[in-house]
Amino acid sequence: MIINSETKEKIQYVNIWVENENIGTTSNEKGEFKLEINVTKTILFSAIGFETKKISSDLIKEILELKPLTTELDEVIISSKKTTQELIIGEFKKSKINHYFGCGIKPWITARFFKYNDEYEKTQFLKKIRILTKSDVKDSKFNIRLYGVSENGEPENYIYDQNIIGTAKKGKKTTEIDISELNIEFPENGFFIAIEWLIIENNKYEYKYTMEGSRKKLDGTSYEPAIGTLPAETHENSWVFNQGKWRKVWKNAGTSKKYKDKYSLMAIELTLTN
Repeated sequence: MIINSETKEKIQYVNIWVENENIGTTSNEKGEFKLEINVTKTILFSAIGFETKKISSDLIKEILELKPLTTELDEVIISSKKTTQELIIGEFKKSKINHYFGCGIKPWITARFFKYNDEYEKTQFLKKIRILTKSDVKDSKFNIRLYGVSENGEPENYIYDQNIIGTAKKGKKTTEIDISELNIEFPENGFFIAIEWLIIENNKYEYKYTMEGSRKKLDGTSYEPAIGTLPAETHENSWVFNQGKWRKVWKNAGTSKKYKDKYSLMAIELTLTN
């Protein structure tokens, strides 16, 4: 079980990775997790509002403590809102999207960068995030992390230090998350909206599939939801976090004419207000 080292409260939705490997899980609502490995490995624990912890697997006991972050949030400005104007950026059409980021049995995070523009000065507050989701289970949950940007352009430091949990209904949906009450102003050096998959029982989907050229039925597992993507000519604004590191998104190699040799950019629409 994972707890806050100061308050001793349980920490839910901690993402847990085996360093440099595609193995991991997520703590549930009670802070509990299960990770099966055969030999000693370095395990990385990551949760919003807490210091990332690395520890050898043979040193993990029944209770693991994470230390709360004491650093200031990156570039957050809080002031009064008027909410008389709105501006939408990153608009997408649900019917035009048929390509997705999905999650198998390993946790990962994918992030999209939103660059600041002078036209946002009159609608500087973040109001709503709309994401194209596709879920094979009812009410699958995912986490949203809001990051600042480092000198080399990758996600770094939170601009909000708590989980923002989204819930995706079953099917292909536009999932909306209202963040207006957080009073977050668009950082002048831009910021990332990151989607974190949660490896929890509620998100688990088991299915049967066959390999090409074979009739044998195989068992598959995914953790929902999948996140819709748009084709992009560059990977400048798309990053993924797996094996404990941030990397640029890869180029698509599929047969779809629309996406072949393009990069995937998450279908995220952001509403700003004043």
